[in-house]
Amino acid sequence: MIWALVRGIMSKTVIPILLVICAGSIATTLPARAQDPATGPSVRDCPKFCPEMIRIFPGNFTMGSPATEKDRRDREGPQHQVAINYPFLAGKYDIKRDEYAAFATETKRPDRASCYAYDGLAFKDAPGRYWRDPGFAQTGLDPVVCVNWDDAQAYVAWLSKKTGKRYRLLSEAEWEYAARAGTATARYGSDDPARLCGYINGADLDFGKAFPQDDGVNKACRDGYGRTSPVGRFGPNGFGLYDMLGNVWQWTADCWNESYAGAPTNGGAWQAGTCGRRIRRGGSWYNLPKSLRAAMRDGVPQGNRDVTGGFRVARTP
Repeated sequence: MIWALVRGIMSKTVIPILLVICAGSIATTLPARAQDPATGPSVRDCPKFCPEMIRIFPGNFTMGSPATEKDRRDREGPQHQVAINYPFLAGKYDIKRDEYAAFATETKRPDRASCYAYDGLAFKDAPGRYWRDPGFAQTGLDPVVCVNWDDAQAYVAWLSKKTGKRYRLLSEAEWEYAARAGTATARYGSDDPARLCGYINGADLDFGKAFPQDDGVNKACRDGYGRTSPVGRFGPNGFGLYDMLGNVWQWTADCWNESYAGAPTNGGAWQAGTCGRRIRRGGSWYNLPKSLRAAMRDGVPQGNRDVTGGFRVARTP
């Protein structure tokens, strides 16, 4: 199961939006927007275990990266226009441990005690590790990790039944539209390595402190976390969504395809291709800046569980 847990794919980058930079606070100038993003107020369908959702309104955008983008991979093209002609809701945050725990407890979902963990040199299957014990301390507000695509699908099915609403995973196109939040740049915030820690949890000096064997880090700043961080600790993008880049990779609904040739242009999930692998987006606490870009995509076996992977949900209005 040695897929792309190699630094080149799981590389480390960061993106978006606030003023907390490494050791201090500075004002960040955001790139010009491709359009004015339109969002609605956040909503929750129940007070205790339901995730907070942000309404995303229809719009058009260019999906993928241009040939001139630094660190671009061929899998991010060809660029194409996507028209999302419908509103949808996206999770304000990644699904938190406490939210996942409510589902796992009520459904008595078996805890698969095996998860790929990082030891500072490589990812290895770690028997005994699972979402309740990934091998490092988490709070209930940290994003859940060690969950595979099937776990995420079971969660949205449970949440749909509990609320009477239609929860699901975002399509890959919806994810990129939501992550870009009206921008057409590589990230929704500054590309300056010294500023990345102000809006993304990626592999920086604090990661290097947690994993001294790994010196391939962004040495220009520190974000305060060596692994996952509680959701909402970094600034949101223009749609009010947090951690769209960094912290944990996010499963989407789509099957894996090596390029966008033949991809849907209406925002829907691509349910053709290599469907034993599903697309994850956004990068994680392990990744270098080159993987923390809005266009970065990776296809992962849908049964894979690892300490960098979680998910975000969507809802049809």
